[in-house]
Amino acid sequence: MGVKKDAVASEDVFPIGISDFEKLISNGMVYIDKTSYLEKLLNPGIGVALMLRPRRFGKTLTMSMLSCFLEMNYQHPEDRSRPERLFKDLAIYKNKAFCDKHMGRYPVISLSFKEVEGDTFEDAVEMIVAIFAELAAKFEFLTKKKELDTVFLRRIKDCNHGKIPVFKPDGTFARTIASLIKFFVKNLTNCLKEVFNQDPVIIIDEYDVPLQKATAGGYYDKMLKVIRGILSASLKDNNANIHKGFVTGCLRIAHQSIFTGINNFKANSIHDEFLSGFIGLTKDETEKLLRQHGMTNRLPDAVEWYDGYCFGGTDMLCPWSVLNFTEDALNSRNPASFQPQNYWANSSGNDIIELCMKHPRPQDAERLQHLLEGKTEEIILREFTSYPAITSDTDFDTFATLMLHTGYLTVAGDAVPSARNRAVVRIPNREVLECFSDKLEPLFSKSNPEWLDKALKITGAFFAGEADKASDIIEDMLVNFISIRDTGYEYFYHGFMLGILSMTITNRMSMESNRESGNGFSDIVIKNSKTGEAVILEFKKCERDTPLETEKICREALKQIEINHYDQELKKEYPEVFKYGIAFVKKGCRVIKA
Repeated sequence: MGVKKDAVASEDVFPIGISDFEKLISNGMVYIDKTSYLEKLLNPGIGVALMLRPRRFGKTLTMSMLSCFLEMNYQHPEDRSRPERLFKDLAIYKNKAFCDKHMGRYPVISLSFKEVEGDTFEDAVEMIVAIFAELAAKFEFLTKKKELDTVFLRRIKDCNHGKIPVFKPDGTFARTIASLIKFFVKNLTNCLKEVFNQDPVIIIDEYDVPLQKATAGGYYDKMLKVIRGILSASLKDNNANIHKGFVTGCLRIAHQSIFTGINNFKANSIHDEFLSGFIGLTKDETEKLLRQHGMTNRLPDAVEWYDGYCFGGTDMLCPWSVLNFTEDALNSRNPASFQPQNYWANSSGNDIIELCMKHPRPQDAERLQHLLEGKTEEIILREFTSYPAITSDTDFDTFATLMLHTGYLTVAGDAVPSARNRAVVRIPNREVLECFSDKLEPLFSKSNPEWLDKALKITGAFFAGEADKASDIIEDMLVNFISIRDTGYEYFYHGFMLGILSMTITNRMSMESNRESGNGFSDIVIKNSKTGEAVILEFKKCERDTPLETEKICREALKQIEINHYDQELKKEYPEVFKYGIAFVKKGCRVIKA
């Protein structure tokens, strides 16, 4: 069922987490009709299409829809009642000639690697074997055709059931099983073609998930060999025996043997105009969805939180988040005022954000800070010859390119890059900004021992009268500090220092911000009742990073302390009062003691 009613449809069921197209349509769930794109996708000039989109944009559901449209009835090849039932109310069904030619006409081998993971290579391979065993069960009818060599179907099931070991006792990959896995899809293709006299269609969803998991697990090279072997045998070496091939993922791995050499190969990434609105939600589709559920007034909220992606020049929203928001709002007491939530954050890990922010180089931290302030950054687009192992040594352009393909960043559609291999990027929306914010908080708090240790040293330096030491540590922390607040204003530095110093306050200490004393308000005052000492800090933002200018600003801050008698009341209780003027300039700092 497409979402096409004009009346309010508050009772509709939203397919949250459901990527089975037949189940979705058969149960009357909400479906944003994308079937009109099939005419372009099945263009005769495309042999194999690689479609790259971020997570949670509906790649698996899209491939399920494609499979349902193309797949024949294997018992009764002329019976097309199944796809007719599923597509009769959708846009593509209006093109009778196209449907007569393609709908229900092909053998389809469809598999998804999105659940393939494991702490070890052995665990991950066992999951691939299980996926192939499911295909073997689906096509078991082929074993009854005596003219076919279907031993591979029985052997993969025996592997899955433990009757044939996948690995040798010494833990090495059994060569015959490696060959079985590599050529399984190709062998299945040949059998289907021989029986039905029709080139099959191959669909491989989320091809790069096993590679991503293998990178984290430390067995990338082994897994690359497996995935490369499957894709090569199925799509490249098998090109003459398939009608079309469709592959989805987040990232294109430009390894020499994965996609090169495939005839009529078409890569469709987030930068390509072709099929730019196929996967994900356009703004018009989102507006229509909200209108049909009586939530037209919520479009600005949906745009602020979930819009901002730019695929090939088309503005797109994240369907996972939009559908969750719409369902939750409709189920709330007041859909008109329901507060948008961050649905994307918990749908998958955000480790890349944490790694990027935890160990940035000084110049990288500044670039990331610009992004968090809503600004843009021009990056060099990296081409990955392997799935990148993200570490503390990874450069910003590699981080940013990966974040661009995985949905943490998007292309700024109105900006023109300075060169062909570059892109101007930004954080797409408030939802993703919250993902960054959630990761920022623990990094720059007591829960980070390294950060806490530096904060304690700063407080210790202030009470020891060591201005230069305090200056060095503050500057070191500033270089790596990232905030969602704008660093262009003095209150940023005030908040930065307040956050650092507050971590160090013990039971015998107290801290006050903007404390009224004398004839004004001092920025920060720290008091230690145990030692009878106090510290007054006055901050100033400096425009020029020169020794003379920073000293001048520090002296102005100290003069303000003296003129306004900020220490007047403190002296009555604390014999020792340290006074510091602090000048901040970008990521630099100068501290001078009175």
